[in-house]
Amino acid sequence: MVRLYGIPGCGPCEIVKMFLAQKGVPFEFVNARQDPEAARKISELVGSPTAGVVLEWNGKVEAIRGVSPATLNAWLARYQAEQTLASS
Repeated sequence: MVRLYGIPGCGPCEIVKMFLAQKGVPFEFVNARQDPEAARKISELVGSPTAGVVLEWNGKVEAIRGVSPATLNAWLARYQAEQTLASS
């Protein structure tokens, strides 16, 4: 399960939510407005909740700034490779 840290309605967050859903990646959205720990992670890794998103899975944390098809597809390739290794 991927945890997506962000705030409701932010452009990058909504794009990543749609991307994950389209690719069939199970995820949980963590609202940084309601979760102080999520707000801290976002602040440390991307600066502002609207500057990018933070994804967490299998003990890894990755910040994605400049959400674009290229950055999302690169993340997905890394995620899928790790999932394949984990299931081997």
